[in-house]
Amino acid sequence: MTDVVAKSLGFGSSKDAKKELTNELFEGKVAEFAIENARNVFRLAVIQGGARAKRLETIRKSKEVKNKVFVHPNEDLNNFYILNGDQILFYENRLVEIDGVKLPGQLITDVWTDISWNGIANEGEINFPNAKKPEALIKRVLEMTTQDGDLVLDSFAGSGTTGAVAQKMRRKWIMIEMGEHAETHIIPRMKSVVSGKDQTGTSKSVSWKGGGGFKYFELGDSLFVADDDLRLTVLNPKVYNGALIKAVLKVEGFKLLHPDNGLHGISGRTIAHVTEQYLNQEYVEVLLREVGDAADYLIVYAKTISSKIKLSENVEIRKIPDVLLRKFKV
Repeated sequence: MTDVVAKSLGFGSSKDAKKELTNELFEGKVAEFAIENARNVFRLAVIQGGARAKRLETIRKSKEVKNKVFVHPNEDLNNFYILNGDQILFYENRLVEIDGVKLPGQLITDVWTDISWNGIANEGEINFPNAKKPEALIKRVLEMTTQDGDLVLDSFAGSGTTGAVAQKMRRKWIMIEMGEHAETHIIPRMKSVVSGKDQTGTSKSVSWKGGGGFKYFELGDSLFVADDDLRLTVLNPKVYNGALIKAVLKVEGFKLLHPDNGLHGISGRTIAHVTEQYLNQEYVEVLLREVGDAADYLIVYAKTISSKIKLSENVEIRKIPDVLLRKFKV
């Protein structure tokens, strides 16, 4: 390739070009040529390990038929070409785009010593000793694994570094945190990011000026709880909407029975249950165990219902009327 570049510059050989331009300048010209023609620039590499074992027969054939490109039957990798027993590695697969400029990159290991932890104490303008990660570290991970608009999940949000960097990089995000620092650290930090006030960490490298927003939800009580007396998992009475239960039972002709457990209403040997929670197979099975021998038939009035529920003959599911849902929404 060096001779091709040299001749394109008017020199007889790469040796002449280096002598005239200096080695450094000529190597720069070669690098530019490689990037501009990355789809056509390649080198050969020995195929090893599992990749070799899987394609052994194709490798053997390619050695027998010289200068012919082979693709292994049922190849599951894109652009895996074999020439004379070796893999063709295209230069374009080594290029990475940074700030709109294509540059040659190299595979990195899982030990990153180039990212400094010095000075991260003030990132996000919050104090979180011995637990905060550098924004530069999260930025690298997101650059490697996501694109604009992708969703990033951090189920141990800590000080909110993941969400802060994701917001600055125009990713969607979900953070989950049980500790009180959800309010003392994460919320103030994210408000500062959204407003554009936070110019620490990766803000300058991504030209962050603020934007977007977020919603904050507090997780409710568990849908299922353990009943020590019954030695069963039962539905949590805290999730019930008492007013809606009474309204549905009245409209459907049931007598109010136990609004604080799964047996909400009764009519003859039929038990009624009313829920605004998502009704799935587990919910129905827990409810049936709670009903036990108290009835022969169960009717469940629900707002949203899984399409995968398998019902026994003594169970029926009905949608709660929209007019009641709107009137008694909590």
